[in-house]
Amino acid sequence: MAKAEKKKQPKKTASAAGRTRKLTKKQQRVKSKKEARIHKPVPGSFRLTWSVLKLLRQHWKPLGGIVLIYLILNIVFASGVSNISSNFDTIKSDLKASGGQGLWHAAGGFASLVGSSGASSSATGSALQSVLFVLESLVIIWALRHLLSGHNFTIKLAWYRAMAPLIPFLLIIFWIIIQLLPVTIGGVVLAAVSSSVFTNTAWATVVSIIFFALLALWSIYMVSASVFALYIVTLPDMEPRQALRSARELVRFRRLIVIRRVFFMPIFIFVVMGLIMVPLILFVSRIVPAVFYVLSMLAILFFHSYLYNLYRGMLE
Repeated sequence: MAKAEKKKQPKKTASAAGRTRKLTKKQQRVKSKKEARIHKPVPGSFRLTWSVLKLLRQHWKPLGGIVLIYLILNIVFASGVSNISSNFDTIKSDLKASGGQGLWHAAGGFASLVGSSGASSSATGSALQSVLFVLESLVIIWALRHLLSGHNFTIKLAWYRAMAPLIPFLLIIFWIIIQLLPVTIGGVVLAAVSSSVFTNTAWATVVSIIFFALLALWSIYMVSASVFALYIVTLPDMEPRQALRSARELVRFRRLIVIRRVFFMPIFIFVVMGLIMVPLILFVSRIVPAVFYVLSMLAILFFHSYLYNLYRGMLE
């Protein structure tokens, strides 16, 4: 009897193993959707903003010290402050102009200036600013990870230790630049059509706008996942390909919600900087370049703090 039972046991195991079927693509997709619903909802934009402001108020000393070093390095090596005075003179004249067109030009000029963060006009200065931005981003991400984990550190240690994943971080940035090529090409085509002889042709303008919109949506769709790979790749022993794969899984089936959260952040930065800078432009123009430069440095800190909190919120 005992021998018979031993002989029957492998048959049961084999038959049980034979009954397992591989899921179809549709079944795998349904299963993935159910797994995505298990996670907590993505934090709202206002909740994220409040948590970022709370974080900055609680840890203003180490984060402020990191930004201060970045500010000094930018002034010494990139000479950013002296390059934005002329832009503010143009914005001031547009604000004082009568009619809505002047206000529209002023808003566009200010948005362009905020987007560039007062980038240097020279090629060397812009290159140095790009290098400093990458280094500052690594330090801020390293500091945020340790602060939210309850670990204390010195500013010097942050600048030393944060540089370890520099090469993987640069590879992710390079991949994001590639993903932004469609919207770049669409912008070039739209500008070419707008300035060509086809400007008077309505259908050519409409087609170019639709073409630009589709390419922009394509870039936004890709970058909405890859941007979180910047934070994943800074983890120990993390490869760029693995970070990109993890980022895609992180936003899967909730990409539209993530895009809305991400788009809120630059709008918030623009509004806050506008409320601070417009009165200064009109009444205290002498201190405008310095104040704008400091706010630009703080905007970079807010940018990473917001996205990092969003990234942590999606992990829960």
